[in-house]
Amino acid sequence: MRTNVIDSAVRLPAKDGRIEVDDWFALAERWGISHTVASPPDEFVAVYNDEGNALMADLVEQYPNRLSGLAVANPWYGKKAVDSLKKAFERGLCGLYLHPPRQGFQLAESVLDPLIEVCMEYDKAIYAHTGTPICAMPFQLAELARRFGEATFVMGHMGWSDFAGYDAIPAAQQSPNILLDTSYTTTGLVKGAIDAIGVDRVLFGTGYPQSRPGPEFEKLKPLNLPDDIFNKYANENARRVWRIKT
Repeated sequence: MRTNVIDSAVRLPAKDGRIEVDDWFALAERWGISHTVASPPDEFVAVYNDEGNALMADLVEQYPNRLSGLAVANPWYGKKAVDSLKKAFERGLCGLYLHPPRQGFQLAESVLDPLIEVCMEYDKAIYAHTGTPICAMPFQLAELARRFGEATFVMGHMGWSDFAGYDAIPAAQQSPNILLDTSYTTTGLVKGAIDAIGVDRVLFGTGYPQSRPGPEFEKLKPLNLPDDIFNKYANENARRVWRIKT
């Protein structure tokens, strides 16, 4: 089992208004995941942005060597969302998490523009859930990424969350500022992404809690990735994108 892996695709669960991290840390330790990039769960993504960001920032301060946190800001809150995002970044969160189905927009819509501009101002990357038809598809993210060519975007799950994302790689080829998170995908698509756009633009993720480390590592075995390729895919790229220094 390889160790020192960074997981770029975790959404932590909540209980009684708190974000739960202990179960995930136990699972991560078992599978050699040394650092996690995580977002708050659904209620904080959709509605209670400030509360979710504050809880996530508290966890990052408590576990700086094990956890980096993504901020949430529903774009329909307008100026409030912009202010919330700036506050979250100033508390040390490492990027923006977008979930169009939960937050009620399409990825290419201009309502997102003020939030992307904040990310560019603070030099933070944007992780976007993709794979839900109508509102969160790979080519929509490609259109957004072309509008903001200086920003960095991560295509969450390569479009495989609710729909088989066969258009993920062609969409990423349109915009060099898109990286692909391979959670939920297949062995062939991991290899296809590395071959088509290069290992520097591919990130390891488990997609927890919808998926688990076991199947996400199992699908990599047939690839027999050399150590230098695996280290870029499962560690170095995440350090670069999320500015992880630990």
